Amino acid sequence: MRFVDSDTTTPDASHPTLQRANARAPGQVPRDPRGRQRYLDAALAEIPRLLGAMDRNPYHATYGCLDREYWHYRTSDFPCEMHQEGVLPLALAYTHSLPGNSWHGVPRVRELCLAALRFSARSGHRDGSCDDYYPFERALGAAVFSLLAAVETCLLLEVDDAEILAALAQRGAWLLQHDETGQLSNHQALAALGLWQLGRLTGRAEFRVGAAVRLGRVLDWQHPEGWFNEYGGADPGYQTVTIACLAKYRRLSGDALVDAPLERAVRFARRFLHPDLSYAGEYGSRGTYHFYPHGMELLAAQSPAAADLADGYLQALAVGRQAYFTDDRMYAHRLAGLIESYLDWSPTRPGCMATANVDSHEWLLGAQIYVRDTPGGKTVISAARGGVFKHFPAEPCVRSATPCVTDAGLVLEFTNGRVAVSQLHDLGRQVACEPATSLIVAGPLHWARHETATPLKLILFRTLLLTAGRWCRALVRGLLQRRLITGRRACPVRFTRRFEFAAANDSGKRSGAIRVVDTLELLDPRLTARRMSYGVDHQATYVAATGVYQQSVLQPWSSLDDYVDELNRKRRVTITRELS
Repeated sequence: MRFVDSDTTTPDASHPTLQRANARAPGQVPRDPRGRQRYLDAALAEIPRLLGAMDRNPYHATYGCLDREYWHYRTSDFPCEMHQEGVLPLALAYTHSLPGNSWHGVPRVRELCLAALRFSARSGHRDGSCDDYYPFERALGAAVFSLLAAVETCLLLEVDDAEILAALAQRGAWLLQHDETGQLSNHQALAALGLWQLGRLTGRAEFRVGAAVRLGRVLDWQHPEGWFNEYGGADPGYQTVTIACLAKYRRLSGDALVDAPLERAVRFARRFLHPDLSYAGEYGSRGTYHFYPHGMELLAAQSPAAADLADGYLQALAVGRQAYFTDDRMYAHRLAGLIESYLDWSPTRPGCMATANVDSHEWLLGAQIYVRDTPGGKTVISAARGGVFKHFPAEPCVRSATPCVTDAGLVLEFTNGRVAVSQLHDLGRQVACEPATSLIVAGPLHWARHETATPLKLILFRTLLLTAGRWCRALVRGLLQRRLITGRRACPVRFTRRFEFAAANDSGKRSGAIRVVDTLELLDPRLTARRMSYGVDHQATYVAATGVYQQSVLQPWSSLDDYVDELNRKRRVTITRELS
């Protein structure tokens, strides 16, 4: 895979993408130029929101803060550094003359960008770390997102401010010495890219060395199937974040070491572009709908799979099938990437499509994900998540009223008020797969909890953070991860889900028909069920990027209350569904 060298610090008029010749390489075909503008329209629509989120009063100590909950509403007692990544889309809007961009060259926008950088420099901890969800968290995630945004803003605006540059160097030095609990490949990829860019900005070799170390970790965490580890499994949504970082790193560094891993990663991701143009979902290890397009645009001229993914996302934007990450915490995440996707849009792509075979059955053993493409439809099943699945009918459903079928797992509530679910990511389940005929997943349900804050909980938590938490960062984070994300407590209920795939029909082609047979067994005589359902879009563990709007979330949950009496009497019930 060959990359075109370019540099995000150049102004728009001389951007390499805009200088590409009209002549196409052999085997290349043109892409629809109307799609390109959709990237820009989606990003520029949010610039007023960014400017509204920022404290723009230079007489305030919080001048430049993008966390409105902290500086304006005063409902938070510390500034969340993750919000400060909003400085980069503002800097891109200021720097580049783009269609419909009224913020280009506006002096006040540059001034506000510098204010945001200075606020970050003054609000972080003395060691260069910063917080995300709670005081003294010293979160690696917030550090890498905000560092990359700040460094690239400095490169774009040619910032020469001793306070800002010293603070960025301090944050980079902290990153060189600290890590996080859990394996989140996207954070490591962001760290690699951020440290590389910091090396460019400061000229300090240790940051380039640190970038190489983080890059090596990301590549070590890639499974041979192509996916990067996200809390012990494959998450196609976060996969696109890592791809975006690695593709940009490759362009800037010229390091061909990432070429083969990127090719594998994009091929893996291509499997999860759905017929209705949505992408990823509940079957991932973290259940996200993320799609970061910039990496796909950087690869689109060479990779059919990347071009398919980019074009699919642009079509989704046109018909409203994308996921909407529009809450106050997440909306800024993808704005810079959208503008960069516009700048790096590839006018051509390989002529061949990377679509799946018309009748294929792939069992990805490492990810424990089954992907079935037939003339009857497309189905994606996660055995690791207890048989969570999406099924798309054969009828093209981009504009159709026929929805996909989403099953995010069984939810069972008992008379004592406790809730158990089948969807928690667990590679320890019993799995048997005959790709052309059947897939069976068996194991226990797991207890689920949904906690909210109370005054007493917050007082106790803050007391912990202000005392031991200041010096036991990893311990506090690890405890919270186990409680909210990675912890698993088996419930004495056995759940078995069997998928039976239709045999070949008279025409010799496979039907898309699937039978789903669920068996539920109560193993503790003290348990009595109150109600149960098949959920559509719920997540039993905490992931910040889940719970957003996508069209499929409007499907109704399927009540199974008619089966509750039989389950309580016989201690066992079987439920059968047919997916046509």
